[in-house]
Amino acid sequence: MTSADDNGSAADGASDAPAEPSTDTPPPTEPDAIRADIEATRAELADTVDALTAKLDVKAQASDKAHAAGAAAKEKVATAAHQAKAAAPPPVQHALDSVGAKAGPVAQQVAAKAEPHRGKIAAGAGVTLLVLLVVRRRRKRASAL
Repeated sequence: MTSADDNGSAADGASDAPAEPSTDTPPPTEPDAIRADIEATRAELADTVDALTAKLDVKAQASDKAHAAGAAAKEKVATAAHQAKAAAPPPVQHALDSVGAKAGPVAQQVAAKAEPHRGKIAAGAGVTLLVLLVVRRRRKRASAL
């Protein structure tokens, strides 16, 4: 028996050679290179954190989807209006053009005046809706008795 057989290294095929180096780049040895490596790692980490934050921001994702849905709905309405106008008889098309020409500036003026009060208008609409729901519920209860 040999000494290699005694410790089992030759029998199981293990060698005394050092392990192969990893395929990653070796760590830098110069202080400036180490600092640069740290800064690059920090930048990568910051990018990863930003990506994860964006992915986990449900409110922003919902807002983006709502804006996209709103834009798609506006586009569909505009397309449907254009198709309906094109299918209308010429006198109706002429009437729509003249009304649109007169109503356009008025609509812009109303929108400009309403802009500072948009929150109040939305709150008023919400309160009105709430009152209507309460009245409807009370009427249902009264009619059920």
